[in-house]
Amino acid sequence: MTLALGKVLGRIYEVQNHQGISTVDNGHIYGLLHGFEEALAIEFENLKFISKEEAAVVSEYFSPYINAETETDDLPPYDEMRSYMKEHGIEPERFITILRYLNASDRLNVDVNQFGDFKLTRGNEESG
Repeated sequence: MTLALGKVLGRIYEVQNHQGISTVDNGHIYGLLHGFEEALAIEFENLKFISKEEAAVVSEYFSPYINAETETDDLPPYDEMRSYMKEHGIEPERFITILRYLNASDRLNVDVNQFGDFKLTRGNEESG
């Protein structure tokens, strides 16, 4: 499966390069297309599965505020949220990722951007 996905990503990167959208170098593309372990590892080693349980912890944390139709200005400080999440084994980066997912799924009405600029947070890069 990893080889197949690597080849697909290699082709996507190849098309992007032909369109002038250079996101990776030609060596990386060649490595993906031909199954080089190093290139595949770069693409796939940082993938981390977010469990239903982790999403449930975040969702449950915000449920009292959602049920009360609380404005995001009335939420606890981010540091308090972060501490709660850490107590439940959820690192800040994953917390923000889960918030964005729940918000995009219309299961949460929290403005993630009020907590800061997360564009540079690893794993949450946004293309512009």
